[in-house]
Amino acid sequence: MRFTKMTGAGNDFIVLDANDTMSLPRDALRSLCDRRYGIGADGLMLVRRAESSRAATPEDASAPAFSVEFFNADGSGGMLCGNGARCALVYAAAKGLIAYGQTSAFSFAGRSYRGCARDKGYARFELDPRYGTRLESGLRFCGHEASGRYFDLGSLHFVLDISDLSEAGGQALGAKLELLDVQALGSALRHHERFSPQGVNVNFCALEEGLLRVRTFERGVEAETLACGTGSTASALSYALRGLVQPPVRVRVRSGDELLIDFDDAEHPTRLSLSGPAKAVFKGEI
Repeated sequence: MRFTKMTGAGNDFIVLDANDTMSLPRDALRSLCDRRYGIGADGLMLVRRAESSRAATPEDASAPAFSVEFFNADGSGGMLCGNGARCALVYAAAKGLIAYGQTSAFSFAGRSYRGCARDKGYARFELDPRYGTRLESGLRFCGHEASGRYFDLGSLHFVLDISDLSEAGGQALGAKLELLDVQALGSALRHHERFSPQGVNVNFCALEEGLLRVRTFERGVEAETLACGTGSTASALSYALRGLVQPPVRVRVRSGDELLIDFDDAEHPTRLSLSGPAKAVFKGEI
């Protein structure tokens, strides 16, 4: 079985050609993503070419060129992954399923999207702008209290500014983003009863001189990842809804890479996109 290891701003994935791959049970998915006993990744994608394997032309660019089945490192699936989608676009372009520099249609986890692989190292993904959101306040966990905003972008996220994180008594925590225990705090919020039963991805944010910094605890990986595309998008929208940023929004993730989130209107967007680095790291066979 041949595979390609890819990274989207540090969010890493194992990518397989579904047309040449046997069905993989959940245990096999988890084993492949294991960082000590497998290849190691935050998730795995099966990319399947459409009936026509040729790259879409401008005349037929609206027809889905390929489909993506996505799985988290724990074997769970069915949700959107923004960085995974961007990596899939670069992978599809390298395979000749779409053309570099051309916006193409594809499906991800059963839903239709569009995107463009600019070259072998950068891609833009167009999300569905019809997102759901609500404010959440008074969440108590680990002796702390937090308020923030919940989003459904095809993947579920909770976004909080670390200045809104306080001790249970109401005193501001005053923590710096780089010193925050994202593993402990993120895990507690991810399993908070307020987000039951699905759970939620948790994004801790700080705005510094126009640059939004984000650290994300990902559900399904059950750890902090070096980047999260939908989490960065939710974070940018959250700050825009508060009037603190204007699009396009620069987001710096844990890896140090920057993602660009663009939209026309935070409350009622008609377009919403995620752009940034995405590339193949190595190829192998097992």
